[in-house]
Amino acid sequence: MKKYLVLLIIIFFASCNSTKSTTTSKPIYQVLTGSDYGGANFKFYEIISQEDEFKILLSDDILKKYVKKEDIKNANFVLMNSGEKPSSGYKLEIVKVEELPDKIVVTVKENEPKSGEMVSMSITRPYIVLKINSKKTIEIK
Repeated sequence: MKKYLVLLIIIFFASCNSTKSTTTSKPIYQVLTGSDYGGANFKFYEIISQEDEFKILLSDDILKKYVKKEDIKNANFVLMNSGEKPSSGYKLEIVKVEELPDKIVVTVKENEPKSGEMVSMSITRPYIVLKINSKKTIEIK
C-alpha cells in the first residue's frame, strides 16, 4: 500500500508544470528623450500619429537613434513642452500611462523647484518625447 502511495505522489509531482510563462508584453510607453533645454518657448503638446508628421522625428539627431521608419505603423508619439522657464529645476514627469479599451490616457505633471532649492538662473525649456506602443487615441491629462 505504501508503495502505491509513494508512486502516486511521485506521479503527481512529476505531472505538475513548474515552468513559468515566458510571455513578455511590450510596455505601453517609452520615454525616448527629454531635457531641461531644447524645448519650445511656449507650452504645448503634440501627438504624432501620421507618417508625414513622423518625418520630423526621423530627422532629429537625438531621436533618430531610437526610432525606425516602420515604428509609425504600430505606435504614436507624444512631444510635450512646458515652455520657457526662468531657472533650472522645472521638470515634466510622466505620472501614469493607462491603456483603456478605447484610448490611452497619459497623465503628466509639471514639477517646479522647491522653495529654497538651489537653482541656476538660466532660462530652461523642459521637454519630453514619448513613444506610445499603440495606435489608439491618446488623451493628455
